[in-house]
Amino acid sequence: MAAKAANAMARRTTGKTPFLLNWYANPYHTPIFVAKEKGYFQDEGIDIAVLETTNPSDVTEIIGAGNVPMGLKAMIHILAAKHQGLEMTSFGTLLDEPPTGLIYKDSNPIKTFDDIKGRRIGYIGHFGKVMVEDLAKQAGIPLDSFECVRVGMNVTDAIQRGVVDAGIGFTNFQRLELEELSGEKAGMLRIDELNGLGCCCFCSIQYVANNEWLAAEGSQKTVEGFMRAVRRGTDDMIEDPEVAWETMTLANPRLRTDLYTKIYQRTLPYFSRDLLNVQRDWNKVGMFCKHLGIMEEDFDQHSVYTNEYVPDMGTPNVEPVTVGGILRPQVAKAASC
Repeated sequence: MAAKAANAMARRTTGKTPFLLNWYANPYHTPIFVAKEKGYFQDEGIDIAVLETTNPSDVTEIIGAGNVPMGLKAMIHILAAKHQGLEMTSFGTLLDEPPTGLIYKDSNPIKTFDDIKGRRIGYIGHFGKVMVEDLAKQAGIPLDSFECVRVGMNVTDAIQRGVVDAGIGFTNFQRLELEELSGEKAGMLRIDELNGLGCCCFCSIQYVANNEWLAAEGSQKTVEGFMRAVRRGTDDMIEDPEVAWETMTLANPRLRTDLYTKIYQRTLPYFSRDLLNVQRDWNKVGMFCKHLGIMEEDFDQHSVYTNEYVPDMGTPNVEPVTVGGILRPQVAKAASC
C-alpha cells in the first residue's frame, strides 16, 4: 500500500504516468518511442515516462503490486501472475507470436529434443524451466539427464561463454545475436512446434495495467489516450519503417548498430497491426498453462484481457469520392434484407 501511495503521489506531483518495458529499450519497443518522440502522447494530454528493467522477471511483480501502473509482459506471464495473486489486465498487443524456442550454434547442435541429454539448457525465468521439464516428461527423458540453468534474457552470452549449450530465445532477437557474435549459423527448436500448439502465442507481448490502478478515476481515459498514441506510432512504423527506426535510434543511440537494425527488420512482421487481444491465442495459452499446472483448471483465461481500450482507427487522409464509400449502399441493402 505504501508503494502504491508513493506512486500516486508521484503522479500528482509530476503529472507523469510511468510505463515499464519488459526489458531494456530495444527494437521491440519502436512504436512506443515513435509515439513519444513525435508527440502523440502529448496530443492525448498524457506524459508517459518510459522505464527500462534489467531483469524481465521483475516486471510482473512491479506492475502486479501496483508500484508501476502500466507496462509490457508476455501473455503466459500475465496468466501465471494471476495464479500468484497478482492482478493485471492486458489491454492490447504489441507483438504477435514471435517464434520462441531452444537456440543453439550449429557447431553444437540440438537437432531433436532428445539431444538435450547431457546438455545444459538455459532458460529465462521460472516458467521457461517448467516448459523444458514438461517437454522432457512428454519425451520420456529423465530430468536428471540434463541441467536447466537460469540465464535470464542473456542466453546469447551464456551460450558464447559456455555456461549453457542451448537456451530459450526468440528467432528474431537472440538467434540473430548468436549468429552475429559467434560468426556461425544458429538453429532453433520451436517450443510451440514441440508441443503441437499451432501458434507461438504464449510469448506474444501484451500491454498490461495493474487492476487497481485501472479501476481508479481517470485511469481509463489515460489508457484510451495511450492506445490511440501507440496505434499512431505503430501505423507510422508500418508505413515507413526506416523513418521509424531513425526515430527510435535517435532516442536510443546505442541501438544504431547493424545487429539491432537486423533485429528490427526481422521483428517487423510480428508487430500487431490492430493492437487487439486475440481470443484464439488467449484460449490456447490458457489451456497450455493448465496443462503445465500453473493455472487452475476452472480459471477463465479470457477474464484477464480486454479490447475495450483498443482504438478503432486508421484515420484516412482524404474523404472518399463517394460519400460514405462505394460499399455503403451495398452494406445498407444487405442489412435490410
